[in-house]
Amino acid sequence: MTTVAEALQIAVGLHRTDRLDEARALYLRILEVDPRNAATLHLLGLVERRHGRRDKALELIRAALEIAPDMADACCNLGSTLSDLGRVDAAAAAHRRALVLDPALEAAHNGLATLLCSRGGPRDWAAAAASFRRVLRLQPDRPHVYHDLGIALRQDAAVEAALGSQRNALSLRPDFAAAHMNLGNLLVELGRLDEALTCFRRSLTIEPEQGGALYNQGNAQHAAGLADAAVDSYARAARAGVALALTRLADVLTGLGRLAEAEQVLRLALTSPDSDVPGAIDMLSALLVRQGRYEESRRFFADYRYPHLADPNAFRIECLTAIAESWLAAGEVDHAVEVLANVHGHGSRFFTVKSIAGLQQTLARQGTRLERPVNPDPGQPRICSSTLATHGRFAHNVLEYVLLRLYAEMFGYRMETPDWVGGHYFDLDDPKPSGGLKPMHFARRILNDLVTGRRDDPRADVDILSPLFLFEHREEWRERVQSWLRPRPAWLPRLDPVMQALKRRGNTVVALHIRRGDFVWFRYTITETSWYVDWLRALWPTLDRPVLYIATDDPATIDDFAAFAPVSLGDLARDGLVEPWTGLEFLQDFHVLMNADVLGVSAQSGYSQLAALLNRNACLFVEPDAAARQIRPYSPWTSPSGTP
Repeated sequence: MTTVAEALQIAVGLHRTDRLDEARALYLRILEVDPRNAATLHLLGLVERRHGRRDKALELIRAALEIAPDMADACCNLGSTLSDLGRVDAAAAAHRRALVLDPALEAAHNGLATLLCSRGGPRDWAAAAASFRRVLRLQPDRPHVYHDLGIALRQDAAVEAALGSQRNALSLRPDFAAAHMNLGNLLVELGRLDEALTCFRRSLTIEPEQGGALYNQGNAQHAAGLADAAVDSYARAARAGVALALTRLADVLTGLGRLAEAEQVLRLALTSPDSDVPGAIDMLSALLVRQGRYEESRRFFADYRYPHLADPNAFRIECLTAIAESWLAAGEVDHAVEVLANVHGHGSRFFTVKSIAGLQQTLARQGTRLERPVNPDPGQPRICSSTLATHGRFAHNVLEYVLLRLYAEMFGYRMETPDWVGGHYFDLDDPKPSGGLKPMHFARRILNDLVTGRRDDPRADVDILSPLFLFEHREEWRERVQSWLRPRPAWLPRLDPVMQALKRRGNTVVALHIRRGDFVWFRYTITETSWYVDWLRALWPTLDRPVLYIATDDPATIDDFAAFAPVSLGDLARDGLVEPWTGLEFLQDFHVLMNADVLGVSAQSGYSQLAALLNRNACLFVEPDAAARQIRPYSPWTSPSGTP
């Protein structure tokens, strides 16, 4: 008669040879005899996971761990199953528990590292890299781990180390197509386009129609000025299933003046699964507006429904933004404001169109308008960033602008900018884009190295594409940047009353920024109000008639500061002391942060960190120390940039 142990051995053999149904049947028979057999429960859970029955798998693996809580491999597989279900925090905890039980468990190290990468939060890449390195200490001959380590290092801005990691992967496996491709991506980021193109060719020699390699090759070709070759690569990538290539293809076609083809590609993107629908909406809207087809644009986006999601109105905000953009381009500012008046969103283009419409409406009611200059001599060396208003919102755009302008001024280039919120709000006079520039992709490291003197190979006549930001804020730039970024006088009637109302309440304005909203969704560090409350208790008695102002996207947090009689923009408006700048209240908050006597920023928030950079009045700047769970002083102009 077969024993349970013998039956389990047979079942494991079936499992290993992928005879899953037979293995499952035998596992179930074993559990009829021995229902508390932890190994069998665990293995049956793995079969259920392979069949896609993740909830059942979770139930079985947990049952196994209740009986045998020290099974490291079961903890590891629990983590993988939780990750499948999108429960990332619980998954990470399970992998870490597995590593406590067995520090040499390669699968747990690799699972944790992969999980941290997939989470994508700014605090996870370094931890992911550390986990991959632990795997390599255990198994140094794993090319795929070197490859994954390289990706994590790149995301953590360690580009040179990432290069070495991809090359290590290729030394172990020269035919590793993905490593060739990602090495090429790193070389593009470093501006070494010829070497990058060689890497993409090698990758495509190994896997000729690999969509990702074709897509990235298109990026490099576009950056190298090989527009026709980029068209071919993007088209092949799209045929290979990379629907994201459609918007890139349309962008290149637009640059070549092939507008009808670009429009056709964008309309295809709007009906294709897994495409960049928001990007396609923005680009088609811009294309139609460029041709003066305002009414056609409004009709199309009023009727558009995306066919590949359960909610066909999933992109309603993007469509309303396109409609508002057409009204704005036609000079019908009030219509543009009306379309977006009761709409709330976080998209970059939505923010740009809604804010510019509000600013232009304010000017119109003053009987004026903003007239942007044109470049009087586009033949002289120049740069542009056509994407300045397409990544992030107010602070992100401004911080991109700072890097671009530092670069332009350092090397004597004229800088052109599209319409963007900072260009309207601050007293700037950069000319509009003249067109005809080749793109410069992945430029943030190159530009940072150029403005800090770490390299000396500047490039003129390029369209420098987002995302961009300064890696450090040097004191030597402070006066210059602050002189650029001052509100236009036209806005002061909306801004000054807020500070005046606060100064009537006290002599020392203490302004705090508490950010929630998208930080919760995107898993950025949350600033706990209790940290600031503890800090204020010690600081408050030392200040001369202090008044506390709270700028926040979560009004519920204001009550946490009740002991200090906090004031918000809403409070001042209810008291009739200020008039809210409808749709632009964030600029009134920003003005207070920019002029406060004491300023506390929100962790990882570019918005309040930008205000600190521009604040000329504050005698004290403080920031959260999330690790220590307390508030600490800092200097905005000597700190490395860590804003999202």
